[in-house]
Amino acid sequence: MNSEDSGGKGAEEEAPVREAEPNPFWKQNAEKLVGESISSVEDTAKQFVIITGLLEGIYFHAITFSDVKSMEGVSVLIYAAPLILWLISLIFAVMVLVRKKYGININSSRDSKEKFEKILEGKSQLIRISGLFLILSFVALTIVLLDYLGIISYHTF
Repeated sequence: MNSEDSGGKGAEEEAPVREAEPNPFWKQNAEKLVGESISSVEDTAKQFVIITGLLEGIYFHAITFSDVKSMEGVSVLIYAAPLILWLISLIFAVMVLVRKKYGININSSRDSKEKFEKILEGKSQLIRISGLFLILSFVALTIVLLDYLGIISYHTF
């Protein structure tokens, strides 16, 4: 092509289109997040196991040495609620840590990705449930504390 064929303008070379290269920091950060996501959920589950175990132990000993043992009816349920909720939270946290056998085709990156996402979603769902019961246990513990101090009574509910 000459300059006349290009509409009378001087022949200009077009600059090659360059795709923006990803920032290596963010690429490494994303790889690290994906690579450590399952272990991060499992670490959270381990912390939940420790927390619920400690709370159950402390609370059980506090009840043992108090006058709560002589209570009846709904009061027993109110005082047992934190223990029950901690136990449920503990069960779900332990379920995150239980190892399962997954059939995986190591030659298929798609199968590997699907299994990884399935494992991560399952563990994340279990830890969210565990966290929910842990939060509910603190609500129950607050109610127990307020009842014990006489600020409210179970007749309020």
